[in-house]
Amino acid sequence: MPTPLQEQPPEGAVSGHLTLSFGTMAYWERPGANPPLVLIHGNSASKAAFRRLFEADALEGIRLIALDLPGCGESDNAADPQATYTLPGLGAVVAEAVARLNLGPAILVGWSLGGHAVIEALAIGAQPAGVVLTGTPPCGPSLEELGSTFLPAEGAAVVGMESPTPEELSAYVKTLYWPSIATPEFRHAAERADGRLRRRMFEHIYEGGADCAPQRATVAAWTGPMAVIQGGLEPFFDPKGLDRLKWGNLWRGQGQWVEGAGHAPFNDDPDRYAELLAAFRNDVIQGLTAG
Repeated sequence: MPTPLQEQPPEGAVSGHLTLSFGTMAYWERPGANPPLVLIHGNSASKAAFRRLFEADALEGIRLIALDLPGCGESDNAADPQATYTLPGLGAVVAEAVARLNLGPAILVGWSLGGHAVIEALAIGAQPAGVVLTGTPPCGPSLEELGSTFLPAEGAAVVGMESPTPEELSAYVKTLYWPSIATPEFRHAAERADGRLRRRMFEHIYEGGADCAPQRATVAAWTGPMAVIQGGLEPFFDPKGLDRLKWGNLWRGQGQWVEGAGHAPFNDDPDRYAELLAAFRNDVIQGLTAG
């Protein structure tokens, strides 16, 4: 097992730990105004992927919480990988963490795999105040749907590999954070990630993923406010395809674009991303007040 990371929290934030059903979850929290933004990272990343959002002026004074998924960052590896390292398993962990943190109305911000986990959490009854998806094309569990959604980006095969070579992992990390330069912190997070999480997720899907939610049906049926904030240079799928999907309550009626940004637009252009995130949060607050 790789040595868990020791990630220094951003200025003004503190590290915390939750004892959950899978093991111990690590997180960063910065105090501020509610509703909080709960940030959930992607495959082979950690909460540190969101470091620049903690520094963004548009989010100053807002409560931020960034989670480490099981097998990632400073969190424990899953005690039961077969159950936890699946999309429904991760969705259940997200729902459990939010409930245990006792946040009240919260906005879940899911990036890439984190977004898929949020959709799974919605499917099992989670009721956040709002949802933001970034780098997450709702699809699956159909293999045909997955195959027609994702592109053969450089290093993309790593998302399902338990033991990629250092060269393969490096190629994946480069694409994950392109066009920005992947920092040593990002590379260390990828090296630390439990490879069984990558393998088991896709193994479960190839087994049929019987307990996976049909993600496009979930986002079409969910009536809470949902925003898509997306990098225009997305390497893993066609980002324009997101506007062709059916959404139950898509903020502003279409995806919001961070031009010149890739799969991690909150890292490429944190100011623009944070402005959109803050604007969505303000609209969610207005809806809560009106309700």
